[in-house]
Amino acid sequence: MSAIEKILVVHSEEDDIAIQGDDKGWVTNFFKFLSSLLLHMNYRDLLLESCSLSQLKKSELKKNIIVVLVVSPHLTVENKGYQMISSWLKQIANTQKALQDEVERCLIVHKIVFNFQNFPELLTLNHYQLYEIDNVTGMPREINRFFGSDAEKNYWMKLIDLSFDISRYLSSKSKKTEVKSTNKRARTVYLAEVGKDLIIQRDMMRRELRSHGFEVLPKNAITGNREEMEMTIKNNLSNVRLSLHLIGEDYGDSIEGHELSLVDLQNEMANEYSDNLIKENLKNDKKKQFGRLIWISQSIKNITERQKIFIENIKTEAALYEETEVLEVDLEEMKSIVIEEIETGGRFHSVNRDVSGYTEPSKTDSSKIIYLILDKEDIEEGQVIAKALKKQGFRVVQPIFEGELVDVRYIHQENLKRCDAAIIYFGNTSEAWIKTKLQDLMKSPGFGRVKKMIAKAVYFRDEKKIDSNYFKKNNTMILGEQAAFKLLHLKPFLELLEGKK
Repeated sequence: MSAIEKILVVHSEEDDIAIQGDDKGWVTNFFKFLSSLLLHMNYRDLLLESCSLSQLKKSELKKNIIVVLVVSPHLTVENKGYQMISSWLKQIANTQKALQDEVERCLIVHKIVFNFQNFPELLTLNHYQLYEIDNVTGMPREINRFFGSDAEKNYWMKLIDLSFDISRYLSSKSKKTEVKSTNKRARTVYLAEVGKDLIIQRDMMRRELRSHGFEVLPKNAITGNREEMEMTIKNNLSNVRLSLHLIGEDYGDSIEGHELSLVDLQNEMANEYSDNLIKENLKNDKKKQFGRLIWISQSIKNITERQKIFIENIKTEAALYEETEVLEVDLEEMKSIVIEEIETGGRFHSVNRDVSGYTEPSKTDSSKIIYLILDKEDIEEGQVIAKALKKQGFRVVQPIFEGELVDVRYIHQENLKRCDAAIIYFGNTSEAWIKTKLQDLMKSPGFGRVKKMIAKAVYFRDEKKIDSNYFKKNNTMILGEQAAFKLLHLKPFLELLEGKK
């Protein structure tokens, strides 16, 4: 493919009518801003032009160009200019079918919400939503004021994304290397649609993933009836290595004719896909890798009963799948974990790494390993138990609390993988934290654990109001007598570990 000669912004004439209080139209402003951004990215010699659909000539589309198509309800499938673009898309789809930057010569900019029902050829392209959602009404609103905090969040960041993607395509235009579908899938992420309160966070995550060279699906908003949505979600999930869900305060709008939201539906379908894939992998020698990371916002304050139940169900279901992990961490830390998961292969491909302050257990030492799981606030109290266990001849491993979060998580997973038994210390933390750590123990085979967990227990420093049935159901001992620690408190646990019980 020869060099790109031009970027052509194509639009309906009605989308460039002068804005009230401005002598320029929406498209003219957009074109000016895009030109300025590309100029700052050192594309000074690149020709940029704007053209309405009524003025578009077929000869324009024969050249090596990138088309930026502005869509709004003014665009119709009968429009002759659009029919030219549709034919051009089919041509480049055939010529670029096996190339890495597949059909990225056409980028779709949403001036306002747009129904793609009659435009299926646009669905697989990259989309950029340059309108905003009204926080009060929940309705889409066109942006006609381009400066200010709201505009920066909803307009400029998407415009920067568009500029970045154009730059990425231009820089890779000479790379005609074919990419095997398996390799492409390994670097592709399904980033689920979110509630209204996390739209900005989702955009930040998408931006981070794409800046690291990962493909992000879905490429545009999921619309239609439930059946159509399910088909879209299923097709996207089949092409990714990792499914990422961001959960906040907003449950999301209900799908027409149904009670559940799109946020809920995506989670439900990812669960189903994971379950089916596990069954398929049992039958096949060649395993298809798929994992799920669910991020729950730490900023949740005002939450409906429905959303509360939804989050509780997510945590419960996640405990059943080794491939699924729920994380309640800072968003920046979550970005690091997601990138680490993809780059290293995550739990499917254990990579040894050097972490300051961590030493791998000796292979010549045959003594049993006990993982003492505790919170940072309980480190000092927990050392009394650690010393007592070491005196009994056990190796004791503990979490680390300093350093990068990806290292903290790595050590936690290594300890889960290697230990013979585990004690969770219940001191200053909450029952929810304890249950999360129990879920980690149940999912430890997903981190590469092959040997049986001989014993697991929760040690209570003092009296707690708990659901004791939950611990019994999960074969977890309850230790401690709400008094100063004595080795005697650990007797039933140690007897089981040493095979005396």
